[in-house]
Amino acid sequence: MEKLIKPATIIVAIIAFVSLIFAVFKTNTVRDFDEIISSGRIRVLTDNSSLGFRVEKDSVYGFQYEIVKVFADKLGVELEISENDDVEQSVAGLIKGKYDLIATMIPLTSEYREQLLFSDPLQVNKQVLVQRNDSNSLIDKQYDLANDTVYLPVNSPYKMLISNLSNDIADTIYVSELKNSTTEVAVKMVADGIIKYTICSERLAKKMQLQYPTLNFAMDIGFQQEGVWAINKNAIELQKKLNEFLAEYIGSTAYWELYRKYY
Repeated sequence: MEKLIKPATIIVAIIAFVSLIFAVFKTNTVRDFDEIISSGRIRVLTDNSSLGFRVEKDSVYGFQYEIVKVFADKLGVELEISENDDVEQSVAGLIKGKYDLIATMIPLTSEYREQLLFSDPLQVNKQVLVQRNDSNSLIDKQYDLANDTVYLPVNSPYKMLISNLSNDIADTIYVSELKNSTTEVAVKMVADGIIKYTICSERLAKKMQLQYPTLNFAMDIGFQQEGVWAINKNAIELQKKLNEFLAEYIGSTAYWELYRKYY
């Protein structure tokens, strides 16, 4: 005997389904400043590092996390933090509206300029090669990397840097990507002799040198670049408010106390 479904049950099911679709759509909608304030929450993505965002036991810390927390408090909204070390995935999520802001030092490139808006620079930095001081193949010239391999986290922003350097020296430099890794982990792997070379920023190098005195960070890989945060291309008002905050905060006493804490 065929079982009849009551009309009321069908209506409830339809409402539930529509509500679910709406919730998903709303979650992934690109939001500008007014929508963020109305929601009472700003969705921020950063990387898993001491300079991004890290949780250890009951402690939450990170250089960029602490800055963006001040920004969220100033706006009077809750800070919702996500972390991802894959820059390509992070940018894709920002474009789709999954996040409102990427609080990671993204190097300014022509490719990203076409896809995103950026904050004013938080730092000016350059990249250096990480190698062991006691290595038999310690190098001090960029062209000595020809036909050798540099190890980087998956989809690292430094991949493009290696590609450009290969063109500059007219020879091949290979890149091997490390799954489930971060720049800080890659630096430790060099120190432990697991990999030969990686790349990190000069500012991070100064910090890591204290932790790993056997490492050499002397060779520059790239020119100085501005480190910025990324915003969806349609969030013009959010970019304006963020830049107003950074102009006031960077260089303040509170900022330099934070800087000395992490660097």
